[in-house]
Order: sequence, then structure tokens, then C-alpha cells
Amino acid sequence: MTADPLTSASVTIAWVVTLNKPFYPLYVWWVAGSGVWTSMFTWVALPAFAALPYIARRWPLAARAGLPLVGMADTALSTELFGQSSGVEAFFVPCAALASLSFTAAEAWTARALTVVVFVVFVAMHLAAPAGLYPWPPSEVAALSKLNLLSAASLTAFVGLRFASAR
Repeated sequence: MTADPLTSASVTIAWVVTLNKPFYPLYVWWVAGSGVWTSMFTWVALPAFAALPYIARRWPLAARAGLPLVGMADTALSTELFGQSSGVEAFFVPCAALASLSFTAAEAWTARALTVVVFVVFVAMHLAAPAGLYPWPPSEVAALSKLNLLSAASLTAFVGLRFASAR
């Protein structure tokens, strides 16, 4: 069975995140030098991202809705782990992009609802301003922030490029 273009695009994004997630602690170690053990908690979301391509085979809409929801939950957890100053909140942007791009015109209300949910969770996390569980020295948190901002911008660009070809 061939997936529809939007589901196929969502599956591609899920695989990209799944294949990159195990390396995140190495990126953290490389740019910040510490906090590697804390960054391993981000692997909690790995099984959910990995399950989405398989869910898409049977329930395409669930997989397309699940991708921004799993991403949002992962971003909220990462914000709690690393704190607001780590720049990890920037990953709410590709989550919002996925929420708005993953659906057909007939599913517009799903897209709207998910986009609002992502935005509300972002605002709640931003206003809570968690300091993070790991006490980052200023130079390390600055390096981590640059890594997260670049990564989130790259993922957002990839989402835009992949969904542009799906339409």
C-alpha cells in the first residue's frame, strides 16, 4: 500500500528524527562538554518517533497527528531537562510547522487544533521558564543554545522542503 504524500512526508520526518535522536548526547558532549547523562533522558521519546512509520501503515491520520504531538512532548521534556536558556524551546517551531502542514484541506480543523495545542504548550513552558535539571555553566549553555537553535532551524527547513514536494 502506497501512503498518501502527506503521510509519506510525515514518515520521512519521523525517520530523520528517529535516526538522529541517538546521537544527541554526542552533540551535547561535543559542543558543551558536559550534561551528557542528562541528555540521554531525551531518548525517552525515541520509541514513539520510531513507532510512527509503522502506525502510518494502518492509521495515516494518527501518524500525521502523532508526529507534532510526540515532538511537542519531547520538546517540553527537553525544556524541563535543559532549561529555557538552552534554546531547546526552538523545537516547538518545527512542531507547529508539522501541525499545520501535515493535513489536507478536509482536515483543516485537525491542523488548526494541533497548531493551537503546540502554541499553548510552548507559551506555558516559556512562561514557566524552567531552569533545567542540569546546572549548565554559562559558556556551555551558550554553546548548547547555538546547537539547539541551529538544529531546530535545520529541522524546520527540512520540514518545509519535504512538505513542499508533498503538495
